[in-house]
Amino acid sequence: MKTLIELKTEAFGILTGFDPQSSPATEDLDTIGTYVDPLVAQLEADEVVSINNTDEIPDEYFLPLARLLANVSGPRFGSPMNEQAKLADEMALRSMTRGKPTYEVLETEHV
Repeated sequence: MKTLIELKTEAFGILTGFDPQSSPATEDLDTIGTYVDPLVAQLEADEVVSINNTDEIPDEYFLPLARLLANVSGPRFGSPMNEQAKLADEMALRSMTRGKPTYEVLETEHV
Protein backbone atom coordinates (compact mmCIF):
# COMPACT_ATOMS: atom_id res chain seq x y z
CA MET A 1 0.00 0.00 0.00
CA LYS A 2 1.07 3.55 -0.74
CA THR A 3 0.15 6.75 1.08
CA LEU A 4 -1.17 10.11 -0.05
CA ILE A 5 2.23 11.73 0.59
CA GLU A 6 3.91 9.12 -1.60
CA LEU A 7 1.31 9.74 -4.31
CA LYS A 8 1.80 13.52 -4.29
CA THR A 9 5.60 13.16 -4.21
CA GLU A 10 5.58 10.70 -7.13
CA ALA A 11 3.22 12.91 -9.16
CA PHE A 12 5.45 15.92 -8.52
CA GLY A 13 8.50 13.92 -9.62
CA ILE A 14 6.76 12.78 -12.80
CA LEU A 15 5.67 16.32 -13.54
CA THR A 16 8.93 18.10 -12.87
CA GLY A 17 11.68 15.48 -13.02
CA PHE A 18 12.36 16.15 -9.34
CA ASP A 19 14.69 13.66 -7.66
CA PRO A 20 12.46 11.21 -5.74
CA GLN A 21 15.09 10.94 -2.99
CA SER A 22 14.71 14.66 -2.21
CA SER A 23 11.83 16.33 -0.44
CA PRO A 24 9.78 18.69 -2.60
CA ALA A 25 8.57 21.98 -1.16
CA THR A 26 5.45 21.72 0.98
CA GLU A 27 3.74 24.36 -1.20
CA ASP A 28 4.26 22.22 -4.31
CA LEU A 29 2.82 19.13 -2.63
CA ASP A 30 -0.09 21.20 -1.34
CA THR A 31 -0.80 22.45 -4.86
CA ILE A 32 -0.79 18.92 -6.25
CA GLY A 33 -2.84 17.77 -3.26
CA THR A 34 -5.73 20.05 -4.23
CA TYR A 35 -6.31 17.80 -7.25
CA VAL A 36 -6.40 14.46 -5.40
CA ASP A 37 -10.03 14.47 -4.22
CA PRO A 38 -11.45 15.77 -7.53
CA LEU A 39 -9.40 13.18 -9.45
CA VAL A 40 -10.53 10.31 -7.21
CA ALA A 41 -14.16 11.50 -7.49
CA GLN A 42 -13.89 11.74 -11.28
CA LEU A 43 -12.42 8.22 -11.52
CA GLU A 44 -15.29 6.95 -9.37
CA ALA A 45 -17.94 8.82 -11.41
CA ASP A 46 -16.49 7.54 -14.68
CA GLU A 47 -16.46 4.00 -13.23
CA VAL A 48 -12.71 3.67 -13.80
CA VAL A 49 -11.71 2.68 -10.25
CA SER A 50 -12.86 3.21 -6.66
CA ILE A 51 -10.29 4.39 -4.16
CA ASN A 52 -11.88 4.55 -0.73
CA ASN A 53 -8.84 5.71 1.23
CA THR A 54 -6.09 7.80 -0.36
CA ASP A 55 -3.76 6.84 2.48
CA GLU A 56 -4.08 3.18 1.48
CA ILE A 57 -3.57 3.09 -2.28
CA PRO A 58 -3.04 -0.42 -3.66
CA ASP A 59 0.43 -0.79 -5.17
CA GLU A 60 -0.94 -1.80 -8.56
CA TYR A 61 -2.95 1.46 -8.82
CA PHE A 62 -0.11 3.69 -7.66
CA LEU A 63 1.80 4.51 -10.85
CA PRO A 64 -1.22 5.07 -13.15
CA LEU A 65 -2.83 7.18 -10.42
CA ALA A 66 0.38 9.20 -9.90
CA ARG A 67 0.62 9.82 -13.65
CA LEU A 68 -3.03 10.92 -13.75
CA LEU A 69 -2.44 13.26 -10.82
CA ALA A 70 0.64 14.74 -12.51
CA ASN A 71 -1.37 15.17 -15.71
CA VAL A 72 -4.30 17.02 -14.11
CA SER A 73 -2.10 19.23 -11.97
CA GLY A 74 0.34 19.92 -14.81
CA PRO A 75 -1.22 23.22 -15.96
CA ARG A 76 -0.49 24.74 -12.52
CA PHE A 77 3.19 23.98 -13.17
CA GLY A 78 3.25 25.11 -16.80
CA SER A 79 2.70 21.71 -18.39
CA PRO A 80 -0.39 21.16 -20.55
CA MET A 81 -2.66 18.19 -19.97
CA ASN A 82 -2.03 15.19 -22.20
CA GLU A 83 -5.38 13.64 -23.14
CA GLN A 84 -3.80 10.52 -24.68
CA ALA A 85 -1.77 9.83 -21.54
CA LYS A 86 -4.91 10.35 -19.42
CA LEU A 87 -6.85 7.81 -21.49
CA ALA A 88 -3.98 5.30 -21.36
CA ASP A 89 -3.72 5.52 -17.56
CA GLU A 90 -7.49 5.26 -17.15
CA MET A 91 -7.48 2.15 -19.38
CA ALA A 92 -4.69 0.65 -17.28
CA LEU A 93 -6.76 1.16 -14.12
CA ARG A 94 -9.88 -0.22 -15.80
CA SER A 95 -8.04 -3.35 -16.92
CA MET A 96 -6.90 -3.97 -13.33
CA THR A 97 -10.43 -3.79 -11.95
CA ARG A 98 -12.51 -5.51 -14.60
CA GLY A 99 -13.88 -8.94 -13.93
CA LYS A 100 -11.81 -11.87 -15.06
CA PRO A 101 -13.40 -14.70 -17.08
CA THR A 102 -14.25 -17.81 -15.08
CA TYR A 103 -14.62 -20.13 -18.10
CA GLU A 104 -17.45 -21.88 -16.27
CA VAL A 105 -20.30 -23.30 -18.32
CA LEU A 106 -23.43 -21.26 -17.85
CA GLU A 107 -26.46 -23.39 -17.11
CA THR A 108 -29.78 -22.26 -18.46
CA GLU A 109 -33.34 -23.24 -17.69
CA HIS A 110 -35.84 -23.61 -20.51
CA VAL A 111 -39.39 -22.79 -19.60
